[in-house]
Amino acid sequence: MKMKYVFPAVIERNKINGRYIVVFPELPEIVEHGETLEDALSSAKRAIEVHLFFMEKYNEQIPEASDILSLAMPEDAVALPVEADMFRIRQSLDTKSVSKTVKLPKWLRDLGEEYNLNFSQILREALRLELGSYGYFWE
Repeated sequence: MKMKYVFPAVIERNKINGRYIVVFPELPEIVEHGETLEDALSSAKRAIEVHLFFMEKYNEQIPEASDILSLAMPEDAVALPVEADMFRIRQSLDTKSVSKTVKLPKWLRDLGEEYNLNFSQILREALRLELGSYGYFWE
């Protein structure tokens, strides 16, 4: 499972209303816009993250990103790389809890129950701590 994707975004300014339009050549389903360049890029980043999340979820083939320098673009357009942070978007969208059976020595379970410990919470916190040593960070 990839943690990041980078796709080139083609950005144009609408000559009539001055709004910015952002499209992704490999992902033509995504068309975003904004009053400012910052708004348009922010919307495009969120849109590509959500789109890729659902492509992963439904096992759809995610295309390879084009070389940004080889894109054929309209005369007034520019291309910028947009990074999709899949770790962050998965945290945001994939919040369903799942069961995981864990075997413990009886004495450890009994002691934990005696102190009314929340085993699920402790396991979640321990996994976050361990995964943090691999470079994953939670907000």
